[in-house]
Amino acid sequence: MPQAPQFRGISVNVYCLMNDTHQLEYVTLPNENIGNFPKISNDNCGSEEPYLKDGGVGQDGVTVYQKIRIIPSTMTVVRTDSTFTSGTKTKPHQFGKAEDCYSYDGNCKRIGTFHIDTLGTGMKFASDLKWTGEGYAAKVHSITRTQDGAIIDLVCGGWCGGCVPVGDMVLYPNSLDPVWG
Repeated sequence: MPQAPQFRGISVNVYCLMNDTHQLEYVTLPNENIGNFPKISNDNCGSEEPYLKDGGVGQDGVTVYQKIRIIPSTMTVVRTDSTFTSGTKTKPHQFGKAEDCYSYDGNCKRIGTFHIDTLGTGMKFASDLKWTGEGYAAKVHSITRTQDGAIIDLVCGGWCGGCVPVGDMVLYPNSLDPVWG
């Protein structure tokens, strides 16, 4: 059972990975949680090219999370843990980071995506969780929340940039999740 104050008296399923020296806790994600760094560029909003240039070469790919590591005392996600991921990206996305290398023009659309779906876990992220740009010309294109915030779709990017959560990604109980029913 998580020790975080927001989960006092509430049980949730946590997967424990044990080895000789320590124990790590994870939340199993029953639905697809996926980041996509597209292999498309468009220098100045002119015409798209089906490849990446400069610093974007080799950064493209997809990362799918099956489980996310948490710190039980706070229910904070360890965004850099990619133990339970699959995909085509050489260096996996950090959990919750949308990134691309689409355009250096700040007025151009962004196409990097990250889809978060905690339905079936009994948990969700705070409704006021925000993202900020990281990297050259990085900006949030859109953040869409559905299912009372259990599903978050982020579109962001830059010229080899992306968007990361502002502060920690902390899980909270989601009483509207069908897992509670």
